This record gives sequence, structure tokens and C-alpha cells, in this order.
Amino acid sequence: MSILATESRQRRHAASGFTLLEVLIALSIIGLMTAVAVPALARRLESAFAAADLSQIRSSAELLPVRLATLGMEMRLDAKAQQTILPDGRAPLDLPPAWALETKTPPYIGRGGSCLSGDLVVIELRTQRRWQLKFDAISCQVSMQSLNETRP
Repeated sequence: MSILATESRQRRHAASGFTLLEVLIALSIIGLMTAVAVPALARRLESAFAAADLSQIRSSAELLPVRLATLGMEMRLDAKAQQTILPDGRAPLDLPPAWALETKTPPYIGRGGSCLSGDLVVIELRTQRRWQLKFDAISCQVSMQSLNETRP
């Protein structure tokens, strides 16, 4: 075999791989992209979990008058009542573990599922974000409003 054929094979073999410098540059680019993307993804996940928690709280508040009517109970919904377990084995509101309830003007829910209006505040303990739950009179319609500061 000639020397030229051997050299051309070695060049082709060397040209088919990556140099250490190319691999390091590619890894550093991937690392930079990861450093930017992961915190943004974490914020989106946190936001999605908080939205799911709020939806869960609102749904349980909307269903509470029906639950109490089914159980034949009436209740003034305040922080103390939230600590009690109803005969169906659950607390009045389905609060996720890292959430708390504060009472402004506690709503009163009658045996027939009607309400006297009232307000509650739910707090996400980890971030201290707050939302107000308002119960309308008679219909027990629940509305939710953020009490967090809005940033311009």
C-alpha cells in the first residue's frame, strides 16, 4: 500500500470525528441554554400548580352549600369551622396542604343550601399570595379576586 493511500485514510478517519474543543463548545452552549430554560420552566410549573390549587379551592367552595344541604347541616364558615371534619369525612373546604384560611366576614350557609353573604381569604403560605372568596347572599355564588399587589 502506498504512503499516499494511508495518509488519505488517516485524514478521512480524523475528519469524521469531533475535536475536544468542538465538544466542549457544544456542551457549554447546551449548558447555557439549560441555565436559561430551567428557571423559566420552574416558574411556569409553579404557576400551573398554584392555578390548580386555586381551582380546587374555588370548586370546593362552590360545592359546599350542596354538601351541607345533603348532610342536613348549616355552618358559619370561618377558620375554626375549617378545622372541623364534616360527617362525610372531609373538611368544609378542600384546601391544599400549603394553604391557609383567614376569615373576614364569615359566610353563613343554611341547611337548604342558601347563604348569608360573606368573605374569606385564602393564603398560599409559601409565597404569601392571597385571594378573596366572596359568597353571595341566597345563591351562594362564589367569586374569587386576587389581593396581591399588581406590578406595572
